[in-house]
Amino acid sequence: MLAIRYIPNVRDKKKLTEELVTLLPEEQRISPELAFNAWWYNLRSTGGLRLTTLGFVTFVDYLDLAQYEFCIEDAHEFNLRTVIALDRQLKLPYYIVIKKGIPLSVIFFSSEEAMLVNLYGNLQKFLDNY
Repeated sequence: MLAIRYIPNVRDKKKLTEELVTLLPEEQRISPELAFNAWWYNLRSTGGLRLTTLGFVTFVDYLDLAQYEFCIEDAHEFNLRTVIALDRQLKLPYYIVIKKGIPLSVIFFSSEEAMLVNLYGNLQKFLDNY
């Protein structure tokens, strides 16, 4: 299992996408442009690092990247402001597990961020202090 290491300016989604495409198995390899459009929820270069479902499946199944899950206990506290805060503050990719419109958990691809959110025990407290 691979881990994404923190690199200064890792929030450069284009560069990160290009590097990760080279790690794909040859038969699964696609162009960086196609991967960028398919993997990221927000396609603006300055946008956050939220993954689409296809991006999440690619990270887990094909790239075998280490992931860390944080369960959302109170879905009522998880709202658009929370998503915007995640987009602005997280340094590495993440995925929001949603079932029937209810957010169940956040999957982090950063061990540091996952550890911190678990120490806080509350996603909103973590975001307020991160």
